Order: sequence, then structure tokens, then C-alpha cells
Amino acid sequence: MSSMEEYDIIVAGGGVAGSVAARFAAKSGFKTLLLEKFKTPRNKPCSGIQFQYFEKLIGEKIPREKLCKNELFKVQIITPKGKVLKGKMKMLNLWRSTFDSWLNSLAEDAGADFRDKALLIGFNEDKSENKIIVKVLAEGKHTEVKARYLIGADGMLSRVRRKLRQQDFDRKASGAAINYYFVGEANLDPNTLYMFYKREFCPLMFAWVYLKDDKWVIGTVANENPLECAERFFNYVSGKYGLRGEIVKREGFSSTLKSTVFLGEGRVLLVGDAAGLVDLYRGVGMDNAALSGRLAVKAITNAEEGLEAAKIYENLMKKVIKKKEANEKKLMKRHSSNNELEKSLTPLNMLKGGLRMLVANQINKILPPEKLIFLPP
Repeated sequence: MSSMEEYDIIVAGGGVAGSVAARFAAKSGFKTLLLEKFKTPRNKPCSGIQFQYFEKLIGEKIPREKLCKNELFKVQIITPKGKVLKGKMKMLNLWRSTFDSWLNSLAEDAGADFRDKALLIGFNEDKSENKIIVKVLAEGKHTEVKARYLIGADGMLSRVRRKLRQQDFDRKASGAAINYYFVGEANLDPNTLYMFYKREFCPLMFAWVYLKDDKWVIGTVANENPLECAERFFNYVSGKYGLRGEIVKREGFSSTLKSTVFLGEGRVLLVGDAAGLVDLYRGVGMDNAALSGRLAVKAITNAEEGLEAAKIYENLMKKVIKKKEANEKKLMKRHSSNNELEKSLTPLNMLKGGLRMLVANQINKILPPEKLIFLPP
């Protein structure tokens, strides 16, 4: 990169939100630069599970070789009292390293310039030209790049958001998500996602077990003592399902970002995790990330007609934010105790939820991407 290359849009972060935004920006005719701070393919701690409507959001059918060898199409929900509720729902099972790298290539194919090992270290607004000057560290060199818009897709540790709103970050992390990767034999079904609802295992949402290729992923997320929760849950799973093998990897992720949603201001828009769009109640976030990437570009496109991009984007995201806020209230009530969890997970409630998902899944086949019903509803 030269010292002052110019673009219409610079996207910081090569995950789902950033790659989707860069791709649709390039397809819309904007000169686009996509920055990713790590060498790709790069690992990202994430479940890597989504529903089939996700392909509509990214605008491309995922090649079979980009998915895990084992498919997930069954679900087991285990209540605090140990009751097992079973269901069926086809899911996409993927490694984020492989998948995100493929998304990066889609953005490139659409015409975006892609740079990995390129870290956004700061930015300033040049009001005289209505441009954003982005400072980048790449290959040990500091350079500056100019753009009309900056999209921050740099995750929960977002430098873009920290620059705009330092107050959105606590001094210490409030918790962590932790995965154990186990290789060996287990009395578990390779085509089932197991979801354990018990506060001792996961006080925030649910603990999980499922297979990715040859590795069982055993994980949880907790706001307090996450390592203790993870170890307690692994020991339970080991005894309950007869694990015979070894843990080959442990990984975790924590952030000091508060749960507040912030979509940006002026010529700087935030998408995905950087915007605070993680929905713990549903236990998924890649769909919100992909949709926000698309809508950020739509807002910029409409801003070309004289409207302010940030205001347009906020309006486009109203439904997503309203749903997230409603889910947060339901999450607090549901997870206030094991008794509340047990009451919410009755066979009748699960049957109703399953029927809603089946209906929503059928409706999603005909809905356009921006109107999709995100699951679980």
C-alpha cells in the first residue's frame, strides 16, 4: 500500500461481518479495502454452527468442502434435572478458519482489495474533505489510507469502537467462552448438537458438545469463574458419555466490551461483534454479523443520495436491535435459577418452539435476505 491510497470504503476485520460488508461494497461499485490483522487462514474461537438460511445472508451457497465432514441435523436439550428433549434441524457445521478465508476470497473475487497481516491502529476524520484517514501497520511499516467511509468489523476487542467510545469497555473482562477439543472415543452421536441447560455448567446460556471432523468440542461460557465451569462441565461429560482419549487443545476468548449496542456515527459504522450484536439467548451471532455487514453497505449506498449513513444504518437495524433487547430480558429471567430453566424447557414448550422453527424455516425459503426470521425464534 502506498502512503495515501484512496478508497470509497475501508473495512477493518476479515471475519463474517467484515468479509460480507467488503463483498457487497465491491459488488455495489465502491472501491473497497478489506483489512485483516492476522495471517490468513486464521483461527477464531467460535461455535461455527449456523442454520441454512445463513447462505442467503452471505449471498452464496457454501461449498461442501468448506464444511466439516460430519453433518449436524439432530439436537438434544438436557434440562437441569437431566431430562432429554430431542429434535431435528439441519445445521451448517464449519471451522471458522476455513470458512472466513473463503469469505475473504469472495470479497476479493467481487473486486475488493484484501490485505492480511494489516492492523488498523488508528483513524482520524478529515472534515475538510469529508474523508477518514486510517492508520495501518503492515509488514512492520506504518502507512495511511484515505476513505469516505470506515466500517469497523474488528470484533469484541474493536479498536474502531474504542476510539469512538472508550466508555463502552470495562477495565476487566466480565467472563469468557472456553472450548476443550477432545480426540478419542465417546458414547455420543456425531450428528447431534448437545445443549446442556444448567447454571453450574453455564450460567449465561447453555453448555455444548458436538463433533467437528475428528474433534469433539466441549465448551461453555460464564461471567464468573469460567475455568471452573469449563472443568466441571468437561468432567461431567467425560463421566456421563465415557470419553476415552485426550484433550488436544484448549482455547478461550474474553472481552471487556459491554453488551451495549452501538452502530457508529458519521462516516464510521460498526458491524457484527464490534457493534455488540452477540445474542446469548439464541446462542448464535454469525447471522446478525452477516446481516449488519449487508445493511451497513446499503446505508452507505443510500447515503450517496444525500442522507447520513449512520442514521440510515440505525434505522435499517431497528428490528435486529429490538429483537436482541427482548432476548436479553428473556435470558435474564430464564437463567435466574435452575428452576426457571426447568420450567422453560418443558416438553410442551419445546414442542411449540420446534413447530415455530419448522414454520420459520419454510418461510425463510421464500423471504429475501433482509427479511429472514432468525432462529431460534
